[in-house]
Amino acid sequence: MPVLPGSRATWIGTLRALIEELSAHQDRDLSDQESLPQAGGLNRHQLQRLVRAGLLLREGRTFLPSAAALAWCQGGDAALLVEIFHHNVRFVGEVMDALTAGPRTHEQLLDLARESFDLSWETSAPVRDRTTWLTVTGMVDLFDGRVHLTDAGRDVMARIVVGRPEPDDTDTTAQLTPAVGAVAQLIEQLDEAGLRARADGANLYVPGTSANGGTMDALQVLVEAAMPSITEADFRQFVKDTFPKAQTIATARTAKDTLKALGLIQQTSSKTWSATPAAIAWVESGEPLDLARTVHASIAFFGEMLGVLDEAARCTSGTLVEHSTRYLPNRGKPLIRSAVNTRLNLLEVCGLVTRLSQTAYRTTALGRAFKRSVPCLTSDNGPSRAAPAADGADASHRDEALGSTLPPNSLGSDIAAELESSALASATPKRLEKAAVAALAYLGMPGEHVGGNEAVDGRVRFGIGADSRVLAVEAKTAASGRVVNQRLFPLAGHRAKIGAEVTLFIGPGFEPSMLKEADEDPAIAVIETGLLAEVVRRQERTPLTPTQLAPLIDPALRAAQRRDAIRGHWRDQEIRGELEYALVDILNMEAEDPLEEGGWLDLTSVRRELRTRGYRIAEDEVVETLDFLASRRIGVLDRSDQGYRCIAGVHTAGQRIRALGHQWTAAAEIHHRMRTGDDTGQGSKG
Repeated sequence: MPVLPGSRATWIGTLRALIEELSAHQDRDLSDQESLPQAGGLNRHQLQRLVRAGLLLREGRTFLPSAAALAWCQGGDAALLVEIFHHNVRFVGEVMDALTAGPRTHEQLLDLARESFDLSWETSAPVRDRTTWLTVTGMVDLFDGRVHLTDAGRDVMARIVVGRPEPDDTDTTAQLTPAVGAVAQLIEQLDEAGLRARADGANLYVPGTSANGGTMDALQVLVEAAMPSITEADFRQFVKDTFPKAQTIATARTAKDTLKALGLIQQTSSKTWSATPAAIAWVESGEPLDLARTVHASIAFFGEMLGVLDEAARCTSGTLVEHSTRYLPNRGKPLIRSAVNTRLNLLEVCGLVTRLSQTAYRTTALGRAFKRSVPCLTSDNGPSRAAPAADGADASHRDEALGSTLPPNSLGSDIAAELESSALASATPKRLEKAAVAALAYLGMPGEHVGGNEAVDGRVRFGIGADSRVLAVEAKTAASGRVVNQRLFPLAGHRAKIGAEVTLFIGPGFEPSMLKEADEDPAIAVIETGLLAEVVRRQERTPLTPTQLAPLIDPALRAAQRRDAIRGHWRDQEIRGELEYALVDILNMEAEDPLEEGGWLDLTSVRRELRTRGYRIAEDEVVETLDFLASRRIGVLDRSDQGYRCIAGVHTAGQRIRALGHQWTAAAEIHHRMRTGDDTGQGSKG
């Protein structure tokens, strides 16, 4: 939805003046910023939003008023302007339709947009943009904290047809528009070697907003700035002039590098850049699929992402981060979440995916047709680091777990594999009993296997010192994957014998009525072996503290709630790692910039750069992370009154952080030898 400069009371006048000026200068070439109409101070990016709203048209690089806009301008009928918006922008008439049942708050309208129309808005800002236009046109009124439909709005509702929630289109098909010119050539030349040679696209940033088609608008505006060519200095300045949140050299450079990675611009001399033939073809066609084809031919794990989304029942951006390693033959680690999110934004504005929630996505019918129409790299061609599934084990959780990228012979992987395998081995129940105790010990809950009639299967301790608690372990196998006919009343007696307060009831799955009974017992924590194995695998890559592991053994949580509680802590850990990398990368780029002396950035500038990459992190957490990176143990940042600067690259930072684990392991071995009397003298202090 277009947002015009100035107060909302001036929007109608600004829009009318713009349309009249464009109508009077239809032969004007708007390839240069200086030649833009001055009405209201609009820039090219804002004009593009008016194109999407149905008020302007594009012919090459020239903007013209649409016939509907001219009709509105001549007649001045506010209802006609609202109808133009409704026919071109989602959730305009639908807002008025919702208000026919009574006034609503912006938050209630936001919930409706998310739940009924699959709109992926994180804040109520897009809703407020719409209600602002409806207010200035007299369709709604705002008071008492709610939006009210006016009589004028009811009259308009009688003339328009509103949209309804979009159904799941899994079983439908879609027709693709054919690729044009240079875009078609890109796809025709995309063989297996070309697929493997694509850029990783590991650090992507598109300025502007990602909501309501803003990503596509921004890319189009940036491509046009490079037609026919532009110097690097002018491009940076153009980014800063056009996008208020992109005000540093580092941000502008990242935007330029992103367009290069996406195949939209290319370097034509030591100082100049030009739009690629494919980018020009896309701008001229205005077809989103041509943009998607160009991007797919340029960066890895783009079209391939559609296949991953289509295979999973409810795929999240975190799951896509993990799967990315299988489609990046030139990269030894997963993409960071912001790189995945940029891909998802592009797929969404091209109509190839739809967002189900803030982090969950689904491939559309158009997306499935697109995936079939372009060559894609299969996961077998990429390096897969997933641990092999144990015989008979259900490995569905492994594909989702970050820990599945561990080497197959790691301790955590071995313990998890034995846990999953033994859970189905009903002929040898002691295997699962011992495996469960070993898994809990690996998670920092030391204990012992007990077993036998009228006794617990295991006894473990959670916590340290006076705050520690004894937990009873009861492990049950089931070849079918579902435990049935197990009596729960003896468990209280088993706990009493070892002084335990809680029983950890562990198995591959449970019959519903028995699961309900166990979940309702305040002294039983039901843990499925699939979840326990996932936690073990991820503990080596995303270790959780005892406090963070507490939901695993909390009897107040139902079995179905346990995974979500644990995953929240995993996400926090992953975001912290991504934040550390992003901070080093931002400061490293600043230090490498020949125009920036010293490479210092203050905290405000650092946080601004983070926001351009999609991070919304509290100031205290950013400071804590910067101080960690500047500490003597890491030492990759300098800190002073000027702010922070990078004194080592991201590769060195990674080495320093990885070294902490190796140093800790070596120190533990030395102390173990000293305690056991097996000290050879190495590492001792003289």
